[in-house]
Amino acid sequence: MKNLMFLLFITIGSFGVYGQQNTREFYRDTLSSYQVVIPEWFTVRNTNATNLWGGTLPAVDGIENAIVIKAYAKKTGSSFFGFKKYVVEGLSFGKTPPWSSSHHFMGKKDLGIYKGIGDSYIVYLMRGGLIYHCKYVLLESRTAYIWIDFTATEKTFDKNMPKFDEFMAGFNAN
Repeated sequence: MKNLMFLLFITIGSFGVYGQQNTREFYRDTLSSYQVVIPEWFTVRNTNATNLWGGTLPAVDGIENAIVIKAYAKKTGSSFFGFKKYVVEGLSFGKTPPWSSSHHFMGKKDLGIYKGIGDSYIVYLMRGGLIYHCKYVLLESRTAYIWIDFTATEKTFDKNMPKFDEFMAGFNAN
């Protein structure tokens, strides 16, 4: 019985969990070592992937923007430098990134460190003839490399930046 309880504890602790703290809902990914307070306005969406969690912001001009947290387990020989190169640093204008066959990279701007959390970039991607403006925050937790991806249209990006900042105020990694 003791072994069964331990196995149950380990299994439960290996997945993301939802909870409540001071009447505010949060999501905790115990494998990737991060937690985020879920703002009341944020709609969590099912990603059908164990390393992705995210949702949408309220519609602006009929368009819902998204914030997705992507976590990649650290492996022997991997580095944060290699992770940054994979996500944004190694991208070439007009080419498809290694993580998507449907986007084309159109440019980037290095913004430095975002509020002490991680390296930040504005990235421009084309998909289906539309240009998307993305704000990426890349960081390293104890167990994973984390990519926070805010994607918006040109018209909604600046309008939703305060929502992104509010979302990030509830983010914590260790």
